[in-house]
Amino acid sequence: MINFISLSVGNAATLLAAAAFLLGAVINASGRRAVRDEFVRYGFPPWWCWITAILEFLTAVLLILRPTFAIGVALGACIMVTAILAVIRARDFRHIPPPSVFLLLLIIAAIVQVAL
Repeated sequence: MINFISLSVGNAATLLAAAAFLLGAVINASGRRAVRDEFVRYGFPPWWCWITAILEFLTAVLLILRPTFAIGVALGACIMVTAILAVIRARDFRHIPPPSVFLLLLIIAAIVQVAL
């Protein structure tokens, strides 16, 4: 039996983080020209959007499965820290908020899950 997290207020940050990563996966998987161009601007190859989409989708799934929650937090944090560093390296500071919010959601989710 698959052990999903419950749909409760205590899991709100986890569910929001999973939804955010799922949305990011869908946007990146679209592979639209604007998405690919943004990856190139931050120093990645244009096809990296699809790799990122797979990793973000995997993160969303890992977050909602109780036994793999910690792995999901670790993977998601790695993705977001990399995104923040790429944005800083490109000096495109106006794009720091989205990955920062994703990372903050992961931190809150991890703290809440430890407290539960």
